[in-house]
Amino acid sequence: MWNSNRGVQVALILFTLLTSSSLFAAPQSLLLDFNSGSDSAGSSEGLLKFNGAYGFNVTFTDDGSDGAWGGQAGGVHINNVKWGNNKAYNTDGDNVLGAFNDGYGFEGRDGNFHSSGIVAQFNQGVNKVSLWDSDDDMSLKSLFAFDIDGNLIYQTEAMSMTTFMIDTTMTGGTLIHSVEFDTMAGTAGGAADGAYFTLDDFYVEYDVLNPIPEPKTLALLAVGLTVCGAAFHMLRRRVQA
Repeated sequence: MWNSNRGVQVALILFTLLTSSSLFAAPQSLLLDFNSGSDSAGSSEGLLKFNGAYGFNVTFTDDGSDGAWGGQAGGVHINNVKWGNNKAYNTDGDNVLGAFNDGYGFEGRDGNFHSSGIVAQFNQGVNKVSLWDSDDDMSLKSLFAFDIDGNLIYQTEAMSMTTFMIDTTMTGGTLIHSVEFDTMAGTAGGAADGAYFTLDDFYVEYDVLNPIPEPKTLALLAVGLTVCGAAFHMLRRRVQA
């Protein structure tokens, strides 16, 4: 038989479920194919920043390497031109992301030398990162993952012209705060080793931090609060009687 006590119990359970952060949070993903030709601010070279849902963003830059082969990098750029790009000069707008190197006087000093490693930095820890190596020279590279303090937490085997992926099952549960696509982590690789670096189809999965509830969730919360208030009102009348 339904009574006010049972109503209070149900209302409290409903209120707890509706106000739990796990109900509001939902895993999100961001896929970048770079075909728009620019980042979220309209830039196509330098330090490029792309925004995702719920305040998430990823910033791309170079690895800081400087070498006689590739020259100094000035960030990254979105392009469909030569040097380590198997989509070079396509006419369908299919772009890649490459390091933006001057080439030290070599052909490619216009910034298309792509000889430094590429670094992606996240504004929060993420669960999964993958990318496709769009290089065309078959040079071996790895994807390196780092924690919030910059410590290396995982690196893939050296591969070429394939999809690279790292997730938290590989890092022992540690969230990924940045990745580097390179032959060696840091400035040891990149412009010093004669490899080229371009990538495409950059994909990341992350959890929502401090999410804003959707309207339907807020509506359910309002219903729960109404039911809870009515049940308490019934209980108070019963006690007074």
